[in-house]
Amino acid sequence: MSVAYGPLRPRILTMQSNLLKLTPGVHAGVQIRPRWPARHVRVDTHVLGKLQTIQTELPAEITLILTRGYEPRASRLGFARRQFRALGIGAFRLLYPARLDELADIFGSNGHDVDGTHIDVSFSLNGRRVRMLPLGVFTPPAWQQRRVRRCASALAQIRAALMRHGFQIHRNATESLQMHCDLAR
Repeated sequence: MSVAYGPLRPRILTMQSNLLKLTPGVHAGVQIRPRWPARHVRVDTHVLGKLQTIQTELPAEITLILTRGYEPRASRLGFARRQFRALGIGAFRLLYPARLDELADIFGSNGHDVDGTHIDVSFSLNGRRVRMLPLGVFTPPAWQQRRVRRCASALAQIRAALMRHGFQIHRNATESLQMHCDLAR
């Protein structure tokens, strides 16, 4: 089934039950930029609709970027993520021994292997992508805090809009900067 969003032709490859498989591009104002090594983002149709509504409510200089959605555990991408996760856990333990209590939050699947309602969102400001975690989860907390201060207004607007539309932002500070959120139904 093909679904059109906005004036452009749809970039939806397939639709399985309520999941859309989105390729990189823009869908009614929401940019799709899969996180490496993924080539697409699978997301619940209801979630995409909510993100599109949120995008229309945000100031013109803020653009939402959907980076991650559903990733089946039994796939090559799921296998790759598990391998990278194992390496990441080892490195994180060495670099941040005082933050071991965050390992499950940061390196767990956080629902991405359950369904398309668990997503990661980023944003661009005035056409420029804002990277809250330039070194991924290895970005030092002091850098994270500096970036939060620099983008506080846009970040607050996006988070407020997500919560108003039923999304719950992850409780972990690092995960919340990736704007990992779950749609509460």
